[in-house]
Amino acid sequence: MRITPTPKRRNVVLDIETLSLDPTDSQGALSAMTGRIACIGLLLDDGNSITEESFIDEDERGLLIQFWEHVEQTDLFVGHNVLNFDLPFIRQRSWILDVRPSRRIDLRRFYSKDLLDTMQIWCNWGATKYPSLDGLGEVLGCGCKSGSGSNIADWWSAGNRAAIAEYCREDVRLTYKLFCRLMFWPIPDRFAVLETISTTVVQTRGLSLDEQAAYGEIHR
Repeated sequence: MRITPTPKRRNVVLDIETLSLDPTDSQGALSAMTGRIACIGLLLDDGNSITEESFIDEDERGLLIQFWEHVEQTDLFVGHNVLNFDLPFIRQRSWILDVRPSRRIDLRRFYSKDLLDTMQIWCNWGATKYPSLDGLGEVLGCGCKSGSGSNIADWWSAGNRAAIAEYCREDVRLTYKLFCRLMFWPIPDRFAVLETISTTVVQTRGLSLDEQAAYGEIHR
């Protein structure tokens, strides 16, 4: 399977943030039957340049439509637990909300050529304990997360969608560094540039002008 990114086969690093449909159900965000997607973060690497996208919206159906419009048939998805959680959750919520995917994604264990899961690579498909993104990032020297997914519901209730988008972006970037480390690739200059920009160039779709301004302030 070709994993080196090219304009014809991008590496798309993916992370989602989810919410429980019932605020009193603390576990509801873990299932597509009892939860919804609040944010989808993407890092798109075509081997020449990297762009970032964040989709966040109260209209989940619209969010999913935007996601499917931005991914291409030949994209290789990369994520941490993307095989068992992120991509199945996206597909299931698309079924529930009657959003037709723009492409097929093979979610078969062991055989899929559509994705690479850093969690599965590390633990050899469950042969050892599944590591968290934060824990694996720390042990491999890629950095740690500054926030916690447990804050998503509170941020959403408070209308702080910019904080959710930033948290998701942080997860995506950490996953990208993990992926490069597991492939024995140096961090490319095109990624290093992202971390030196004082104000992020992420396209955050779904935020109001005031929220976009607040999002920009996070990166100053």
